[in-house]
Amino acid sequence: MSDPLAGLPWARQVTAALGAYGRAATLADARLLSLSENATYLCTFTDTPEPLVLRLHRPDFRTLPQIRSELMWTERLRADGTVATPAVIPTPSGEPAASFPGADGAVQHAALFEFVPGAEPDSTDFAYVMTIVGRQTAALHQHAMEWRRPDTFTRPGVDLDDVIGAASLWGHWRDSPDVPPGGAEVLARAEEKLTRELDAYGRSETVFGLIHGDLRAANLLVAPDAVRLIDFDDCGTGWFLYDLACSLSFVEHEPRVADWVAAWLRGYRSVRPLREEDVRAIPALVMLRRLALVAWVHARQEAPFAASLRPTFAVQSVEVAHRYLADDYLTDVRHEH
Repeated sequence: MSDPLAGLPWARQVTAALGAYGRAATLADARLLSLSENATYLCTFTDTPEPLVLRLHRPDFRTLPQIRSELMWTERLRADGTVATPAVIPTPSGEPAASFPGADGAVQHAALFEFVPGAEPDSTDFAYVMTIVGRQTAALHQHAMEWRRPDTFTRPGVDLDDVIGAASLWGHWRDSPDVPPGGAEVLARAEEKLTRELDAYGRSETVFGLIHGDLRAANLLVAPDAVRLIDFDDCGTGWFLYDLACSLSFVEHEPRVADWVAAWLRGYRSVRPLREEDVRAIPALVMLRRLALVAWVHARQEAPFAASLRPTFAVQSVEVAHRYLADDYLTDVRHEH
């Protein structure tokens, strides 16, 4: 078995994880697909032509009850036909996730999924994809509002404190050494403004509930038959339209961002209505996400994608903040309403 992450203790847990699923003996190869919060591998086997996708959870990032709750929701969404998600493969004992001894004696968690075809959307047809994603996100939110969750369901919050405050698992944007001179003052004023605006927006059940929390391009699989939503590892309770902000992750500064937002809103409104105050909250939510990503790029700098963004990402973020403070960010979208 090839191991692209040889030397990282958690990457050596692939065989142990598949052992918990009774699949280690027939493992042929494991190829790294992504490294971010977790390590995700495409696993092939000698006894079946069908590959599976193994997700090794970052130790101490999510609890086992949180992981079980995430997988419970994705399976319920799939069973109800709400959105297309890969099927969760249970352990031989029927558990949705596996736990086994990890590096340094820590408990390691893993989840196994069916492999589904698709690729990350290309920027040339991103507006088309955003319309589909908006429609599916609205269906996801409608499901979240109607689903009666069991008492055992537990997921982290996706509120101000969880995203950019003391409870953030990525730290704070102030921790980043990439913020240029003078940029910290601009980002601080943007944080103050978005805090005021989101506090005024409120947290009523029509605007705040269970969301995906990371619907960026890397978590969309575009295939001829469907756009599938994957990786609900960041799902939790937050503003519904924060999912729109997440769909713009890492491209908030691009010239076409307003077109992409408009496309997403067209899809969303075809399923679920939005009010004027919802649309007015979008720039604040996009700025919130962007500040969180400044912290993420620094905190996860060992990940190749995060490393590739430095140091320009923080500089571009200051530019976005300048426009947001001047009420010159996504103004076309707000006026369109």
